[in-house]
Amino acid sequence: MLIGYARVSSLEQNTSVQVMQLEQQGCTKIFQDIQSGKSSDRQQLNELIDFVRDGDTVHVMKVDRLARNTIDALTIADKLKAKGVGLIFHDLSGCDINSDVGRVIYTTISAFAEMERKRILQRCNEGRAKAKADGRHMGRKHNQQMHDEVRRLFADGMAKAVIAKNLNVSRQTIYTVLKST
Repeated sequence: MLIGYARVSSLEQNTSVQVMQLEQQGCTKIFQDIQSGKSSDRQQLNELIDFVRDGDTVHVMKVDRLARNTIDALTIADKLKAKGVGLIFHDLSGCDINSDVGRVIYTTISAFAEMERKRILQRCNEGRAKAKADGRHMGRKHNQQMHDEVRRLFADGMAKAVIAKNLNVSRQTIYTVLKST
């Protein structure tokens, strides 16, 4: 059986292009995750690994859709291989990574995917540090009206948990607002 796996990282994205490509490859069952690839504990990925049987082949359009670090990539590949399941990546010219050459290629590409993820995080952190150094506010804008109301209710003797419930905010928000005064 040909089985597909598609993944995107956020709700703003969708798997439709990957699904279409996997269907064109002949996949009759496709598992889809909307979750970061940094974790190998993804519901649909776990269901795929449970579902596959000896002789099946899993198709993935790009290596980084399956895993974003080398250890997870190899662990997933080993689980599939132990079940007698092939693993094809179409960005590696359809190479089955369970072959010796495929394993070397897969390991190398996975290492590059992991490095790219780290570089993206580094650039984001540098951007945040620069914005903070320039005095730009990071995160949500403060709701001054809500902050004033929190302070007023607390000054009137209302409990923090009750304030949170009445204003429909978390208790942590109440603690943060009161700490900033």
